[in-house]
Amino acid sequence: MQESEFITLWRSYGQKLEENLILNRQNAYAITLIKIKSLVGSMVPMKIFVIVLGSIWAAFLSIVLYHTYAYASPFFWFSIAIHVVLMAVVIGINIYQVVLIYQTDLGEALLKTQYRLAYLKSTTLLIYRLMFLHAPIWTTFSIQQKMFRHPTWLAAQVMVTLVFLIVSLWLFFNIKYENHNKKWFKLIFSGKDWDPVMKSLEMLKQVEGYSSL
Repeated sequence: MQESEFITLWRSYGQKLEENLILNRQNAYAITLIKIKSLVGSMVPMKIFVIVLGSIWAAFLSIVLYHTYAYASPFFWFSIAIHVVLMAVVIGINIYQVVLIYQTDLGEALLKTQYRLAYLKSTTLLIYRLMFLHAPIWTTFSIQQKMFRHPTWLAAQVMVTLVFLIVSLWLFFNIKYENHNKKWFKLIFSGKDWDPVMKSLEMLKQVEGYSSL
C-alpha cells in the first residue's frame, strides 16, 4: 500500500469516527430529552388531582361563605375567604404548570426546554410558599367573640396564632432554591411534585454540550 493510499484511508477512518461520535452525541441528546419529557409528564396526574380536588373544595367553601355572610363571625368569614383566594391562586398555578408540561416539545430548542423547567421549578416553590403562608388562618377561623371576655383563652389563642404566623412567614421568605441543600428544605420538597424537575435539570446540564449539534 502506497503512502498516499494509507493517508487517504486514515483520513476516511477519522472522518467516519467523527461522524459516529456526532451521531452518538445527537442520539444521547434526543434520548435525554425523551427522558426529561417522561419525567415532567409524571407530575401531571398529581397536579390534575390537586386541581380537581382543590376546585371542589374552593367551590364548597365559596358556597359556605355566601350562605353565612349575614351572620358568620368576622374571624370565620375572613379566614375562610383568604383560604379560598389563596387556593384559587394555587389552582391557577397548577393549571399553568400542566399547560407548560404539555407544551414541551422534543423538537424544540434547548433554551425553551430550560425555560420551561426553570418556570416549573419557580412556580412549584411559589405553590409551597403560598400554602404555608395561609397556615395561620387555621388558628383564627374558630375564634368567637366570647373569647375576648376570657383573658386566659385569649392569651393562648394569640400565642398559637403568633407561632403559626412566625413559622409561616419564615418559610415563605426562606423557601427558595438557594436553600435546596438544607435538611429542612429536603424534608419539605420530595416526591413527584419536585424530584422530576430537579432530575430533569441535572440531565439537561449533561447534554448542554450537544445543543449546537
